[in-house]
Amino acid sequence: MHPFPSRARPRRWTLGLAAALIAGLAAPLAHAVFPDKPIRIVVPYSAGGGTDAIARHLAERLRPKLGQMVMVDNRPGADGVIGTDIVAKAAPDGSTLLLVVAAHLINPLVIAKLPYDTYKDLVGVTMVAESPLAFIVGANVPAQNMGELSELIKKTPSKYSYGSSESMTRLVGAMYIETQKLDAVHVPYKGSAPMLADIAGGTTTLGVSSVVSAKQLVVGGRVKALAITGAKRSPVLPDVPTMGELGMPAFAEVRTTYSVFAPAGTPRETLERLQKEIAAVLQMPDMKEVLAAQAAYPVGNSVADFNLQVKRESEFWSGLARSINLRPE
Repeated sequence: MHPFPSRARPRRWTLGLAAALIAGLAAPLAHAVFPDKPIRIVVPYSAGGGTDAIARHLAERLRPKLGQMVMVDNRPGADGVIGTDIVAKAAPDGSTLLLVVAAHLINPLVIAKLPYDTYKDLVGVTMVAESPLAFIVGANVPAQNMGELSELIKKTPSKYSYGSSESMTRLVGAMYIETQKLDAVHVPYKGSAPMLADIAGGTTTLGVSSVVSAKQLVVGGRVKALAITGAKRSPVLPDVPTMGELGMPAFAEVRTTYSVFAPAGTPRETLERLQKEIAAVLQMPDMKEVLAAQAAYPVGNSVADFNLQVKRESEFWSGLARSINLRPE
């Protein structure tokens, strides 16, 4: 004998069938295949800059690969914090991405109260590209290489100065001063243009700048590029040696980067699809030309490799900040 009355069985069966049908209809909605909506790449810097240019070329080439509209949304302000916060708080479905430079990992070291956690609220997708930095001095500075510059500064402590345009160039400049045991005054600037103008005019001795920002002044003879960071010479300034060639190998890992992040919690398969398509775009000849114009090299590493790299670079910058007693403000 069945434990339930005969009249109850059809009703329970009917309810069970209805529940199964509802679950079956809901399953595709709960597991929609990415991408199922337009994608926004937030650039937390002003339109017209190098990062913005890379983002727009990347978006244009991703559209046919993803089958969705890919838009660039400039949200400048607070050294990238405003735009980054938007992405950190966005839905983790792959529809909102962040394209930032290396200063993204330095902000936690110099800004006391960020509205997000750089490492808990965001996850890496891939590094798009990397580009060296250049050590620049005025044309009238009597030094033709970094060794001669070090000797010049040692002869007259506190007479010379080094400029920075943001947190990263400040750390890299301080790294040179610290490793060479020099005494020089730090001069902060709000942007590379005024810093380079003062170096060209002789007000500031040394500055760290992107290769692209400095190229025109170098070619025009107003400033000299004594060395670049990174592991190899730049085709933009082919005659300028790397810091490693000059006996300072620690600078081989120092460079500015352009990287894509997503909100934490974004499904792994979504991250890997995005990485795959971005990496494919980076191998396009015309995209390589776009990056070369920014003195940048394509990367496109895997999700796993990139997140390990983020960890390593965070430890590197944190150690450097401690060595110069840099504290968040």
